[in-house]
Amino acid sequence: AEFEPASSELAGSAWDVISYNNGKEAVISVLLDTALTAVFDADGQVSGSAGCNTYLGPYTTDGDAITIGPLAATRKLCADPEVMDQEEAYLTAMETAATYKITGDMMEMRTEDGALVATFSRMEEAEE
Repeated sequence: AEFEPASSELAGSAWDVISYNNGKEAVISVLLDTALTAVFDADGQVSGSAGCNTYLGPYTTDGDAITIGPLAATRKLCADPEVMDQEEAYLTAMETAATYKITGDMMEMRTEDGALVATFSRMEEAEE
């Protein structure tokens, strides 16, 4: 088996969200049977799944500083109101990110005052 060190570059990376700030002074886990994702492309766009809708928006980085947004999402009606609440809270939280730190296959984003925005796990790469 060959092992390659995980990249610490944000551009060209894809992440599953483990937990996010719900805007009510709490960091909570993603709802069961939903997936929140974030894909950062090399052209300065972030996109992914917000639970049942998809989203897209710009991002910029400078060292460990990050600015995200404004984010736009599709407007599909989700069957579960909890999923819609999760989407709104996650997208709002993402736009508050001021710093990011990648450690191996994990990433944390924090606000300017150090509050946790979200934690992420690097997506498994698809088999070719």
